[in-house]
Amino acid sequence: MSFADKLRVWMPLHENRVSRAVHFLGAYMFIFALLVPLGLVRFSVGGTELSAAHVLVAAVALYAVSLEWTAGILMSLPLIPTLNAALGVGHLPGPTVAIVAVSVMVVRFALVVGAHIVLEKKTHGLSLGGPLLFFIEPVYLLTLVLFGMGLKRGLHARVTAGGPQPATLTA
Repeated sequence: MSFADKLRVWMPLHENRVSRAVHFLGAYMFIFALLVPLGLVRFSVGGTELSAAHVLVAAVALYAVSLEWTAGILMSLPLIPTLNAALGVGHLPGPTVAIVAVSVMVVRFALVVGAHIVLEKKTHGLSLGGPLLFFIEPVYLLTLVLFGMGLKRGLHARVTAGGPQPATLTA
């Protein structure tokens, strides 16, 4: 399924602007909550100390750019301070690290699910690509911003050419 096809299915389920903003923030909260414990898994490459968090950020950024290069690059920029914040939390005492990571994840899910139920009056569960969507949803959102600016006309034409596709709704 192409990015245009995925975006065509995603758009009707994310029409409310506040809900979109919550999803944007929620994606980075999700990534942050995963980066915190992954930052504790450290290794050295050529004398440079890295962590599993660095690997995840690189993978997310590469995947985002592969979906839509402009939105992918824009989406990747906030990953840098997100990674730095997560690595900073990793210096806190052990139980605090776990509490922060779990709390951020719980708040993220409450915000995003709440936005769907209250603002969108619909939800999609994991029907739009599963957990992978949690990482790259900003690419979808930033692509809509690019459309609104009159950019990415070819992609916009491909998205709208297929017409609205019914999505499987789950509670």
